[in-house]
Amino acid sequence: MKRLLLTVLAAAALAACGAKVRTAVRGDFDPAGRVAVMPFSGRDEETGLSLAEAFTTYLMDAGFEVMERAQLEKVLGEQKAALSGAMAPEELAQVGKLAGVRAVVTGSYRVRRENVRTVTPAVKAPPMPARPGRRPQPGVKQVPGQVRVETNTIFSGLTVKFVDVTTGRILLSSSVEKDYDADSVNKALAAMAESIKETLQKGKGEK
Repeated sequence: MKRLLLTVLAAAALAACGAKVRTAVRGDFDPAGRVAVMPFSGRDEETGLSLAEAFTTYLMDAGFEVMERAQLEKVLGEQKAALSGAMAPEELAQVGKLAGVRAVVTGSYRVRRENVRTVTPAVKAPPMPARPGRRPQPGVKQVPGQVRVETNTIFSGLTVKFVDVTTGRILLSSSVEKDYDADSVNKALAAMAESIKETLQKGKGEK
């Protein structure tokens, strides 16, 4: 039986999500094993936890067995270890062994702020309503336009990695090739989970 290709590159363009994903498998990875998802490392802890929880859901939808975060926190709490995505590979491997999982999933992201300027054009005021005994007054007033500035959070550099708990090696990595705002970043996470599933299935068929 052939080993899973050491390097399998798959570019998945999912029309429904509009996300271009690049997934690479670098080892013999059994997708049937349970995994644990760590908080994503990036600008702040709250965002990292939110991204990890969302990615956990999409991994489960793709057929992966994922350890619940509450259970993972309990295991780490018993060992007085912190739940953090910014761990060294050997630390991640130790966490995975304690949790009894096949691999630990880490993620990373970058964010920036962008101001979006929206201008509402000037319009004429509607005619004044008629009063008893008087004619309607034409709308001759010009209502000035309004400028509204909104700040959007843009996610870039979104990447996930599966780390082998036995060796500390990276078994698989997946990343998206474009930026996403806060409203669409979940689509990128869903596309990554689906790309990982399809890549592993392809490699399994080539054994």
